[in-house]
Amino acid sequence: MQVMEGVFSLAVFFSVCAGSLLYAEPQRIDTSLYREQLAIDAWRVLYLRGDFEGLDLGEDQGRLRQDLRALGDLTGLCFFVSGADLSNCPGGDEREVLVSLARTVIDAGAPKSITFSMQR
Repeated sequence: MQVMEGVFSLAVFFSVCAGSLLYAEPQRIDTSLYREQLAIDAWRVLYLRGDFEGLDLGEDQGRLRQDLRALGDLTGLCFFVSGADLSNCPGGDEREVLVSLARTVIDAGAPKSITFSMQR
């Protein structure tokens, strides 16, 4: 008799566990911190390569464009520098903005605020 009670209890336990697992929704992982760190790292790459050193945003955009293109090829993401209208992806207005970073650069000898954004 005790064996039957044990088997019945075990069967009920497994059915309750299976039922709760079937109806449980998986939680989405919050990746916002990883995206922000990726954008900060991309900014640092551009900054440490000297892309913003002695920059005149009206003229000297060739090297910065090449580096943005290389970052986009490596990550599969789009990077935009507003205030300079630089991008590695065309048609950036309809894309989803993942991260935006406000930064200050020296443009033609004067400080200028720009927004560096990463989009999908």
